[in-house]
Amino acid sequence: MNGGIRSYEFAKRLAVSGHEVVMITSDNENKFSGWKVEKLDGFEVHWVSVKYDNSYGFLKRLWAFIKFLVLASIHICTLKSDKLFVTSTPLTVAIPALIYKLVKRKPYVFEVRDVWPEVPIALGIIKNKVLIQVAFLLEKLAYKNAEHIVALSPDMKNSVLERCGNATVTVITNAADCHLFNLSLPSNDVFLRKLNKIKENHKKVVFYTGAFGLVNNLRSFIKLSSFSDGEIGFVIIGQGKEEGELKEYAKELSVLDKKLYFLPSVNKNQLSFVHSTFDMATSTVLPIDALYANSANKVFDAFAAGTPLLINHDGWIKELIERSKCGLAISNDPTVDDFYTLRGFLFSEERYNEACEASLTLGQNEYNRERLFEELLSVIEVEAE
Repeated sequence: MNGGIRSYEFAKRLAVSGHEVVMITSDNENKFSGWKVEKLDGFEVHWVSVKYDNSYGFLKRLWAFIKFLVLASIHICTLKSDKLFVTSTPLTVAIPALIYKLVKRKPYVFEVRDVWPEVPIALGIIKNKVLIQVAFLLEKLAYKNAEHIVALSPDMKNSVLERCGNATVTVITNAADCHLFNLSLPSNDVFLRKLNKIKENHKKVVFYTGAFGLVNNLRSFIKLSSFSDGEIGFVIIGQGKEEGELKEYAKELSVLDKKLYFLPSVNKNQLSFVHSTFDMATSTVLPIDALYANSANKVFDAFAAGTPLLINHDGWIKELIERSKCGLAISNDPTVDDFYTLRGFLFSEERYNEACEASLTLGQNEYNRERLFEELLSVIEVEAE
């Protein structure tokens, strides 16, 4: 499922390594009463129905978070376990862990997948001073009571240590699943035909995959496309609350369905087709420091596929690009100069091939799923002794 790949891949490997794994999660699409339990690839999944969508406003999202934490807190207290592994966002998932620790006297490992609540505060989503204080208090309690903290980037680790300087923190980024990419292409797949039709109209194609949310700053990507004379095409793949506004902005710039195209969300197999057909992957965010700590799946999908990466922000990923030469970083508010920098990169056979090789090397080595799982396993098993 979209966004669930990390939890699934690690849970599956934990089960293979000999652990009994029970995952507590929500079904955001189907409505049913009670808890639905099923076996999946060696581990057990307990589902509760909680409707949620990226298009929801703040209060509706908050209600979904509260509903899940209440139901999950009650449910997990009926289960026996030696340890909890709690993965955030949202930060409210720490509450069931804190309750379980209090009731069952069992430890938990807390995984920080985003610098929350810093991000919603920086975006102005949380403005109430009392709510802000409550959010920071919950963050402090979550860190302080965790037996170990897993951060998804070096910048997230630094954020945790600023709040809780004596915490034990291990960085385990998102991972590259190389086996899911560079697959053989089917001869008559409908989706692949769509990709090829776009590709036929342009010498090079740059693409974005993921959510269409405020933080993703896809206006930056659309503005970049407006400088193209058609040699380079741009594709946005996914869904989200900003979709209508983004399409209107693309119309204003006269690029929609000419230089820039929208396609619906894809599964992992189709994502492999995207990387095989197009030329450069993109990860964009708003110009907010808290967002530069991100560890977006799309970045590691690029590494798994050996696709060069384009970003529009500072932070650890920019430093990684500069060190490895796996891609290109441009300004958050792109100019025609940024476009020509991109054009020069794409049409330089030497630089482009070097970036492809560097990207794949990162995926196969430094950010390989198997290697990162071994790090996670050592955190869980050493702390369990």
